[in-house]
Amino acid sequence: MHTTIEELLSRTAARDPEAFRALYDRTVSRQLVIARRILPRNDLAEEAVHDAFVSIWHSADRFRPEAGSALGWICTIVRRRAIDRLRASPWLHRELTLLPEGDYRSADTTPEERLALEQCLAELSAHVRTAIRLAYLYGMTHSELSARLDMPLGTLKSQLRRGLASLRECLSR
Repeated sequence: MHTTIEELLSRTAARDPEAFRALYDRTVSRQLVIARRILPRNDLAEEAVHDAFVSIWHSADRFRPEAGSALGWICTIVRRRAIDRLRASPWLHRELTLLPEGDYRSADTTPEERLALEQCLAELSAHVRTAIRLAYLYGMTHSELSARLDMPLGTLKSQLRRGLASLRECLSR
């Protein structure tokens, strides 16, 4: 019989270390991918995932199945830990701006698709391009982007909307 992630999380809430180990083994690789998309270094992503699983061990009883899937709940905790780590490190913010333009790290795209995306991004203004990268590659919220780019929230949202529309149009050519 295959134990579901929900069952493992429920048993983890009851402080079953074997269930927690199985939950970790079953989900950790996906969690590392999530953290790695937000954080620019593997060691930082591993630390964020470790912190998230410590939190999961202590708060598994807070999971509510009616609010969503167990895997979604775990992914949210990992994403938040990675973003918290990103926000807490001023030097890491600087490091993000130094990443190569085409650092997309996605196994879902081909080199040709990445090149097309880069070419379409190059057609956008620098601040819109930066906002799109920070939002979609590093998971920054609109409020975080607004503060980081020193731009009113409404203006940022409008520019993101127009930028994404331009990207869609460019990529469909």
